[in-house]
Amino acid sequence: MNGKKLVAILVILFALIILIGLVYFMFLASVRPKQPTAAVPAAEEKPAATAAPETVTPAPARKEKVTAEDLQRLAASFVERYGSYSNQSGYANILDLEIFMSRALKRLTRDYIERSRSQNRQTDIYYGLTTKAVVVATKQFDDYAGQAEFIVKTQRKESAGVSANARTFQQDASVVIIKEGGAWKVDKLTWGE
Repeated sequence: MNGKKLVAILVILFALIILIGLVYFMFLASVRPKQPTAAVPAAEEKPAATAAPETVTPAPARKEKVTAEDLQRLAASFVERYGSYSNQSGYANILDLEIFMSRALKRLTRDYIERSRSQNRQTDIYYGLTTKAVVVATKQFDDYAGQAEFIVKTQRKESAGVSANARTFQQDASVVIIKEGGAWKVDKLTWGE
């Protein structure tokens, strides 16, 4: 009897170990972070102040072949961040995007911020602009030449003082993205009328 009990206990322990192992590996597979998709840098022509989230913008990932769809996502994200503004944010949103900007756009953006800060704009009364990309259309994409241009249709909301003083409007943005130093960077952002 003791031998049968010992065998039964060992079989149960063995089954439990296998079950725990299966659960452990299945749990790890579902929790393991997915590989990030490649981010492509972006830029604007006239810098505009944007309300920046408190997160740090990650460095752009590189992949062998960047598609027009990859750059569309970059253009949309860049326009949303660059086109959102708060007079109380200290231009953090724009500064966080510098990693996605070409050298030329970085210079224009820094000059714009410096001019704006020197004008000592009033921040007692809140003023903000929020931008949401709605549709992105590819105007040009030439991987070989390292140039692309997109039209980003946006929905924007402007608020002054209290939330009751808000207006919503649509505005297009033209985004030019170039390959600089082997990475795609936003070189120009122009707001439409």
